[in-house]
Amino acid sequence: MKILTNQPISLKKTAKSPLVWINLILLIAFNLQAQDSLDIRSLGRLGYSQTLNDVWGWVDTANNKEYALVGVQNGLSIVDVSNPSNPVQTNFFSGASSIWRDMKTYGNYAYMIHDNYNGTSNGIFIVDMTTLSNSFPTTYTRKPVITIGTSTYTFDRAHNLYIDEDAGLLFVFGSNVGAGGALIFDLKNNPSNPDYLGVFNDYYLHDGVARGDTLWGAAVLDGFFLPIDISNPANPVIKATQSTPFNFTHNIWFSDDNQRVFTTDEKSGAFIAEYDVSDFNNISESDRIRTHFGTDVIPHNAHFFNNFLVNSYYTAGIQILDVSQPGLMVETGFYDTSLDSGNGFNGCWGAYPYLPSGNILATDRQRGLFILQSDYTRACYLFVSVVDSLSSQSLINAQVQVLNTDISGNTNIFGNYRGAQAAPGTFQMVVSKTGYRNDTITVNLSNGQSVSKQVALLPATFSLDAEGPLRSVEVYPNPLNSSNAQLKLSSWSSEMEGLQYYLSDLNGRLLESGELENALIDLRSSGLQAGSYILHLKGEDYVRTYPLILR
Repeated sequence: MKILTNQPISLKKTAKSPLVWINLILLIAFNLQAQDSLDIRSLGRLGYSQTLNDVWGWVDTANNKEYALVGVQNGLSIVDVSNPSNPVQTNFFSGASSIWRDMKTYGNYAYMIHDNYNGTSNGIFIVDMTTLSNSFPTTYTRKPVITIGTSTYTFDRAHNLYIDEDAGLLFVFGSNVGAGGALIFDLKNNPSNPDYLGVFNDYYLHDGVARGDTLWGAAVLDGFFLPIDISNPANPVIKATQSTPFNFTHNIWFSDDNQRVFTTDEKSGAFIAEYDVSDFNNISESDRIRTHFGTDVIPHNAHFFNNFLVNSYYTAGIQILDVSQPGLMVETGFYDTSLDSGNGFNGCWGAYPYLPSGNILATDRQRGLFILQSDYTRACYLFVSVVDSLSSQSLINAQVQVLNTDISGNTNIFGNYRGAQAAPGTFQMVVSKTGYRNDTITVNLSNGQSVSKQVALLPATFSLDAEGPLRSVEVYPNPLNSSNAQLKLSSWSSEMEGLQYYLSDLNGRLLESGELENALIDLRSSGLQAGSYILHLKGEDYVRTYPLILR
């Protein structure tokens, strides 16, 4: 029925209202709250008198309107968010009292379930969204009777649901049926009365997503996720299992190309984790990240959108991660919806980033529905390879540190390091390794850009030839003409036989090397462009470096 028991709290009291001072205090608190944000801003908010849970979105394409489907402790709220600065609740469907509600849409139908409850179960509650403007919108309550083996159950509650809209399949997780795995229904024939197809009953699944013939389940009590073959819904088959960092796998979502999945563990200090799932026989964790708010907050749900993750994070509000580089997640946005902090389950429960407008819907349990906006600014990426300047061999475990940033780490077995951050700018990068001379390089980081640097470190054992046989040797001509690029050495002596030369750019990237012949270095066939270079002359236990200009 339309606009029933749970009227939203108005945020538009007049100056004559006795609540003016309360509203002023709330406004000040809200403005202070909004300062704790990065690349996310609030467009509007709608308060409620009861606590909220999850949120989803729906678009009325016939009238070009956007709606939020908001889970409230005592029902389902439908909110017109087409004008985000003035969200309006258009419908409220009262229901059983439960702190857990989940909702999804399929075409012009909305589907809602709840978990443990007081009152009368709503079963699978279905709303024909095209009838919202009617005095009595069309709704359905479905409580299918399901038999598993020799046991028969009447569905009355579940924890989460997911709809594969392309396949027209509804998945219901954590129900009172069987082990609480995944119930599979077909929506194509009759969206208002789903056809039961089968069940995955091996493990309790807290949540999940599905695409094509693969269901991804989050087995929260067992601490792992699992891809499940559902090509035959009557006989789902487990393809693999993969544990998550805190062994409390609460939520899972996939990338658009199906090559990665992302999980949350609903524990204090837990991570958002990323996995390479391109091969079910070799699933591997590729990265993990927390929020900048610290280690005593709890991640809730992650959703993949355009190579970003949009995450609800309880008392830390909402977080955005740039995940465009596989294996390197970067926090690029956040907005703290909550007045609480630290450990606990208050604050932001759900975040929905899929509206055509690009606006994000977020439900804060205590503070209501937020309509947010982000520019989805990409991170600044830095890729560094570190080599021995004399042998060009990759250096493992060299330390890379960009000063005055959080970019810091060691090179891998290939001599490579990858780092990133949200803020652009010009920074000094220090590269070091035991047994080598440190090198400092300027790096310019820009949003959405990847900067690659090769750094060649000089072994600390090598003399810089202050007193060696090269102390009086000069190379000429310098500057060198590119049309006749032949370098000569002065003061040649027999003790310089076997001398090696290495030519690199200013970033230490090796361009050419060889052995000197007749005190001559021929660069005519090297294809070098005009610019500045560094020439190293190396003997058995010494080296000398010469700046070189090519015109």
